[in-house]
Amino acid sequence: MRSHGLKHRYPKYGAPSSCQHGAALVEYIIIAFLFVLLLVAGPNVMHQLALALGQAYQSFVFVLSAP
Repeated sequence: MRSHGLKHRYPKYGAPSSCQHGAALVEYIIIAFLFVLLLVAGPNVMHQLALALGQAYQSFVFVLSAP
């Protein structure tokens, strides 16, 4: 009697590459969408990012100028 359940379909080598085609593209699109949503959601996000980068640069220059 054969089992038709959802047991491991590809137990030895995993799913074939044809099943995985486009998976990375979907992940990149989701991450890009979340990043754009994060930047657009708050009105001061870009300003806060500019301030943080400026402060990080000032700290970097201070460390470089130390004797």
